[in-house]
Amino acid sequence: MRTALAAGLLSLCLFACPKGPTTTVMGSDDEQMDRYASQLEEIRTRGEVDCKDACSLKGKVCDISSAACAIAGKNADRDDFQKKCVTSQEDCASFNEKCSTCSK
Repeated sequence: MRTALAAGLLSLCLFACPKGPTTTVMGSDDEQMDRYASQLEEIRTRGEVDCKDACSLKGKVCDISSAACAIAGKNADRDDFQKKCVTSQEDCASFNEKCSTCSK
């Protein structure tokens, strides 16, 4: 009886404990999202970007946007992640538009 009770308590402790945030080599989703938001903010604060710079940066901006939105997709309940995804998509669209208006 005691063995069964001890086993029951042990299994309850192991399976009832809340799981912490998933951390990968790149960090938690919060850390990754903060990193992406910081990178986009740094690009945004460079000031007026000419055509050449817009075309060279659009790939990087859109890659960051895709990564940020992938994290937001995994965390659909996080409004802050959804807003960062939308902002990053707007940045991507802005750089694409600016680059597309350049004469080739």
